[in-house]
This record gives sequence, structure tokens and C-alpha cells, in this order.
Amino acid sequence: MSLEAALLKKSQSTCPLPYPDKFKAAVKLVKDREAEGKSFKDETRLALFALERQAVAGSCKEPKPWGWNVVESAKWQAWSQLQDMAPVEAMRLYVRLLEDELPAWWHEHEEGLYSSSSSPHRELPVSSGIPNGNGTPRSETASPRHAAANGSPIPSPAATPKAQHTQQATSLQETLRTVCVAGSWLDPMQPDAKHPPPRYEHAGNLVGHSLYIIGGNCGGRYLNDVWLLNLDTLTWQLVTTSAKPLPPIGGGRFDEIEPIVTEPLLGNSNDSKPGSTTALPPSAGHILVAWGSSLLCIGGHTKAGTYSHYRKVKDAKVFMVVRALDTHTHQWSIISPGGTVPPQRGGHSGTLVGSKVYLFGGEDAARRPQGDLSVLDLADMQWQSPEVTGTPPPARSAHAAAAYQSRYMLVFGGGSIANCFNDLYVLDTETMHWSCPATQGDPPAPRAGHAGDVVGDTWFIAGGGNNTSGCTDTVALDLSPLATSDEEEEPLTWSTVSQAAPRSAIVSEGLIVEAIPYARCLLSFGGYNGRYQSTLQIFKPEATQSNRASQRQSAGEQQASTATEAQAGHEVSQQGRDPHKRPVALDTPKDQYNRHLEAARSRSGSLGHRLSARRNQLTSRPGSAWS
Repeated sequence: MSLEAALLKKSQSTCPLPYPDKFKAAVKLVKDREAEGKSFKDETRLALFALERQAVAGSCKEPKPWGWNVVESAKWQAWSQLQDMAPVEAMRLYVRLLEDELPAWWHEHEEGLYSSSSSPHRELPVSSGIPNGNGTPRSETASPRHAAANGSPIPSPAATPKAQHTQQATSLQETLRTVCVAGSWLDPMQPDAKHPPPRYEHAGNLVGHSLYIIGGNCGGRYLNDVWLLNLDTLTWQLVTTSAKPLPPIGGGRFDEIEPIVTEPLLGNSNDSKPGSTTALPPSAGHILVAWGSSLLCIGGHTKAGTYSHYRKVKDAKVFMVVRALDTHTHQWSIISPGGTVPPQRGGHSGTLVGSKVYLFGGEDAARRPQGDLSVLDLADMQWQSPEVTGTPPPARSAHAAAAYQSRYMLVFGGGSIANCFNDLYVLDTETMHWSCPATQGDPPAPRAGHAGDVVGDTWFIAGGGNNTSGCTDTVALDLSPLATSDEEEEPLTWSTVSQAAPRSAIVSEGLIVEAIPYARCLLSFGGYNGRYQSTLQIFKPEATQSNRASQRQSAGEQQASTATEAQAGHEVSQQGRDPHKRPVALDTPKDQYNRHLEAARSRSGSLGHRLSARRNQLTSRPGSAWS
């Protein structure tokens, strides 16, 4: 197939219509396929039925059917469990479910419209009383396909104004403005079906308006593929990288060897020499640090013997390996910093504060938790083993770490061999002193495998789990006292800002959470919660979670302006503090509204299994309602 044909096919498979027209087109296709005998699985049909009824008629108000009618009872139960889900949310989930089952559904729908122009018996999409965004029924002329009924040519998706609007609305900024609900995680429903395979313990970081995802673990297979998410279009791209062969032992320089193109490795058994080039071997539990236009990949777990083939001793101790990916040329290289190199590990944290990367914790090759602190100075490319004071955190891995005010490194949670933690530590990188700051509010439950990032003055943490279950809450820690306190220590405040359904993608271990500073939001990808995830999710913080340090500073300035000039120097810093507890963010109706999305997804699977079980009990009864 030519490139032009491939691009045309891709454009035809993406529906350009806005809601509710997209939903109406999806409903019509499903009904046409039913009429033609092209049905879906029973559990999918049950979920589609419930979502269609919720979108058209709202919450279920019908009485429960007679108990012996198994299929009708299952339909009623599926619809009833959607409760007060908003119609527009039901429309979106209906289309998403259809896209999962039939990615090329729009292309099939278009072919049906073209063939129907010569057949008066094939029904064209009509309003069906479905309201538009302001709650009023849409007229038939609102559909760009209605003109086909009068013999007018059907315009291509790229030629319609609505298609152009939809393409512009796929940016991250537009998604935040038109789709996202503040205080909730949301799948942005990318129009491009291409996305990275499921994984956890991968690494990610932001370079400009691109989010890079590298490596990870899926079903025990280590990965080393590189994916790029364009935040201007919310589309994924698999990046082809190049690397150089490693020089022979005892001689040769990297810059004297021509680069070779490398294929992404999925940890297959035929990968005999994954460490024979400067490319990243299949890895998990590594960290990714953005430095200029490069991404530094530090550490990570690899399969046994990865590095032994170019070392004289087979199981020689491997020290921390630092690789750099040039985001312009997409070429891997190996960096050899000076100083005392720490041992190789995975599950550690790497926090960039100024020009230094602070590496803490992790597990060594024998999966023993580590509690040491190493610093990689990127200005002179030297490893350092700093002397610290105070009480450092106990050894752990799979914890969360973040930087604040270009001075503080925070560490929360993580796990050792059999325990999970919910303790909080702060390292002042100016004094190299560890401390356990005072906190207020309900502390989060112990967890490991979680992730988080700082937006403004708030550290948001999501995901993770303990020995019994996953953590459904997204918590926030107000860090502003670190920026405003002098000698008197003021507590940091914990709050819960979101709750997710137990089986949603955000309730996973080994996920990543990255802040997008220019959009003031968070992106999450991947993880494991009983199944490996490949879902991208967006979190838009509430307006109350904005820069609290500046708010507190402004309050202090207003109070100081009322004091006399003689007292100002003494009172400004004292009055600038708010001694009262900041309110904990509570669930809003918008939070409950958006949680229906994930809850309905988890319900649809279990309802399908119950329906199948009931059908198996009645296999001897003829006349199924689905036949």
C-alpha cells in the first residue's frame, strides 16, 4: 500500500463529527450490523444497550422485568447500574467501547452511507431526540450527512468545517478546556488508535511539547522501545533510534564508530547480545531525566547477563550505567561520569534539583532494598557521595520523589521486602539535612509503586498499592510552607483530591505521572492493577490547588502594610503565615460525575460474565432475545 493510500485510509477511519453526531453515527452502525447479522459479543452488546438507553432516556426509571426473562433482566440491571451518569458521558463511553471493538467503525459507516444513497430502504442518521450540548433536540439539518439524502455529494472528512474543528480540538490545551473535569482523571480518547503496548515500571519525561515513554516490563518481558506523545495533537509515535557498537575491551572510542539503526527490543529469547551497542537494553525500573534536548536514562533492571559478554568476568559487579538519547537525532550514547560510581539498580528515584540529579533507594541486582544517596552533577559530569545530617529514610524502592523550589527533595512511601511505607522525608539540598516535616490532614495509606509530580506548590500523588489492594485515592501535599517558613516550622497539609474506581487504570502500580507545566495538568500512563495498562489519562487540578505560596505571600504583604514602619521588619514574616489548617478538598458533583466513566467500564465486564453464565444455564431454552 502506498503512503498516500495509507494516510487516506487512516483519515477515513477517524470520525470527524462532534458529539452528539458521533454518537448517533455509532448507534446507527451498531443497529445496521445487527440487522445484517454482524453482531458483537453478548457482553459488548449488553454494555452498548445500557449506554445507549442512558444517553437517550437518562437514568433507568422502568420497573424490573419478570424474573424468568433472563436477558431482559440483565439489560435492566446493566442500565440501572449506570445510575445518574450524564447522557454526554454515556455517549462518549458508547463510542469508546465501539472503537475498542471495531477500530475502523467510521470507515465502515462511511461505506454504508455511500451505498445507501442509491437505496431508499436504508435509513439515514436522524436526530432521534438526542439533545445537543445545551439540552435542546438537534434538527436533522445539523448533521453534515443529511445532505446525502437529497442526492448531494457527501464531503470528505477533511473538507467539512466540523472535521477541521475536531482536528484542532485534539490538542492537550483544547482537551483540558472542553473535555476534562477539574479534580478527576480522564482518558482523553485519542483519535489515533496507535499507542504503546501495555507496560509498567517504565520511565517517562517531558521535552518541549513531547512526552517520551521508554522501556518497562510486560508479563516478565523487559522492553526498550521509545514512544513519543505529541501533546499538540495527542498522537503517539514509535521512535526509531540508532546506536553505536561498543568498542572492544581495552581500546577504541565511541566517537570513532559509525552508528547503526536499532530495532525496539521486547526481551525475546533471540536477543543474544542486548548490551552490545550503546542502545538501551530491555530495562525496567530505570529513571529518565530531561537535560536540555537530551534524555538521560539512569540505571534499571535488565535480564541476567546483559553486560557480561563485554566484561572479562561473567558475573562482575555492574555499576550504574548512564545513557543519553538525543531527541533531535534519536541516537543513543553512553556517558561515563567521573567520581565514585554507585552500583546498578532499579526502582530508585532520580530527582533533578538545579543541575544535580539526586538518586535515592532502589533495589540491587539481588532485589535487596537500598537506602543510599548518590548525586550526579550534570555540570561537570561527576558522581558524588555527599555527607548528610539528620535521619535519612530507611532502605526502600518503588517510592515517589519530587523537587520543590530548586532546593528541596521530597520522598514519600515505597516498600522494602515485606512492608509498605507512608512516611514523608525532606532533603534540604543546600544544607544536605534530612528531616521528617510535620504534617496535618489525613495521611495517605501506605503504598508502593505510586507516582507523582509537582504543579505549582502542590505535590500530587496517584496510584500505588500495598499487600492487599490498590490505592484508589489521588492525594495532594501543600508544599507552600517550605517556601514561606523561616525558623518556625509550619506543617504541610495532606488532602484527598480525587477517588477512582478500584479497577480503573489510575489505580495501578508502576505507572508514571508527569506534570505539564505550561498546561498546569498531570499526565499518567501505564501501570499494572491485575492487567497491564496502556491508557493515557489527564488530571486537571482544581483552581484551589494553584500557587499557594504566592497567595500566602500576598496575604502577608497585606497584613504587613497595616503595621508601623518600625514593626514591619519584625512582623512581615510572622504575619505572612496562615496558622490555620487549610481545608481538605472534598468530592464535588463533578468528581462523582466523572467517576462514572471508570466505574461503568469495570461494570461492563462483570455484567457480561454474569449474562454469559445465565445464558449457559438456559441453553436448552429456544428463542434467545439476542438471536
